[in-house]
Amino acid sequence: MLERLKHNFRLLLNAFDGAVCPLCDVRTRLETSEAERLHAKGDLNAALCATHLESYFGCTDDRSARARVTRRILETIIAGRPACQVCEYLRRVEERLARAIRRLDNRMRFRKALEMAPLFCRRHVNLVVSDPLVANFAQVQRAKLQRLRDDLAQAEILNRESLDALTLSAIAYLGDLVLEQSALQLQDSADMPAVEVSEFERWDDELQLRHLGKLESEAASLRYRNATLSEENRRLKAARVASEGTRRDLERDLAQLLAAAGERDSNSLKTPNQ
Repeated sequence: MLERLKHNFRLLLNAFDGAVCPLCDVRTRLETSEAERLHAKGDLNAALCATHLESYFGCTDDRSARARVTRRILETIIAGRPACQVCEYLRRVEERLARAIRRLDNRMRFRKALEMAPLFCRRHVNLVVSDPLVANFAQVQRAKLQRLRDDLAQAEILNRESLDALTLSAIAYLGDLVLEQSALQLQDSADMPAVEVSEFERWDDELQLRHLGKLESEAASLRYRNATLSEENRRLKAARVASEGTRRDLERDLAQLLAAAGERDSNSLKTPNQ
């Protein structure tokens, strides 16, 4: 159980480097894997909603198999277990990750991570801020939303190429209907808060190391470029010195030629009088 929670939390942190709502990213990944797990299991004894039933069917064209599975789901609902198993699983994951965000909200490093992450969708923002004490998360998301609004307004006025992309980003933020407050009683492991802190710090350290590696690579590139420019500068200086020497030689030769021509003209003027 604890390993699964750690895995899901790690998925959330990795989604901070993405382009969509991190919780939506996690939900999509787990939704696919859960449908595949149920399909691999084969014997379905749980209710599924229409969306997840289609995912369960996958590409099968076996009409009898599809009818049989659908009938079993109806029997499960009649027996009093109507909730979609995949929806309930995803709902529990979302709520646990929302609680993890709340627990880390007072950490400045986590706020910095949120500032670098994509804007959360409205649905998941409301899920996280159902606790009014998550001030950092709420401030960061509001600032990102205002920036999106301003960028959209400027792109519209200036008819920028980014207009369509920004519109899609705004639509993605609006998303589905807002989640209602859950009545589920989730019990995490007592070790989970410590695990979340440990996982976040490890992820943040890895992020810093990647950033440091990028800076070192850029520094090495700049050193190489500087060495190349220094060599080019040395060659230019040498070429300039040589050019200056050639110029002086030409000026000397020109002066000698002019002097010789002047002397010749002077001699030619004296000859008739003699």
